[in-house]
Amino acid sequence: MLHVLPKAADGCPLPPQFLSSRPIPRQTAATLQMPPRSTVYLEGFARGPQYRVIEGCVAVSQTLPDGRRQIIDMVGPGRLLGLGLGEHNRCSAETLSYVTLEPVGKAEPADLQDALHEMVLRGQALATLLGRKSAAERVAYAILDLAGQFARPGKSGKRGSICFTLRPTRGDLADWLGLTVETVSRCFTRLKKAGLIDFRHPEIVTLLKPEAMAAIAAGTGTLANA
Repeated sequence: MLHVLPKAADGCPLPPQFLSSRPIPRQTAATLQMPPRSTVYLEGFARGPQYRVIEGCVAVSQTLPDGRRQIIDMVGPGRLLGLGLGEHNRCSAETLSYVTLEPVGKAEPADLQDALHEMVLRGQALATLLGRKSAAERVAYAILDLAGQFARPGKSGKRGSICFTLRPTRGDLADWLGLTVETVSRCFTRLKKAGLIDFRHPEIVTLLKPEAMAAIAAGTGTLANA
């Protein structure tokens, strides 16, 4: 069943993955385990099997003729990899952490419909993000999205906060959001100073005020009044 895009208390829509009720699949004997920076499949090569991510983060990307990379999506637990038409891959997929994948011989029609619907929604969101959003809005959206996909149950400190492991590096985030590494780092620092996030370690982030972050991502809030 398609899940409804949740909203914060002030009505600002949260990213499609945020606080999703999707159950996390369990690891089975048929799963494939891959270390960070491993290639799941390559753009232009013959299409391989579909996988469901059980654990970890996978970046789906396309490479421009001059070698630049545009990350199309960050895929977390419960989601499908390798969907598409044609005999060849239109994107590449690379693990950003230790990843466990489950081969999916033939996805159930309902699962496939949900996955394709979500893929379209996320593609539309990325197009808007790259075309109309400011740097702060892009980074805020990314933090919300990743918090929704990679929240660590029981690890949040303050009530209402969400702790998650930041799988992508600042460089990965830059390639996803169409920014420079310096701009991404600067936005993280500004969000921390505004009291919206906290991180004592670059890879462990706590989202302190999801609703205020959603307002910034939607363009209805600013860091000045967060």
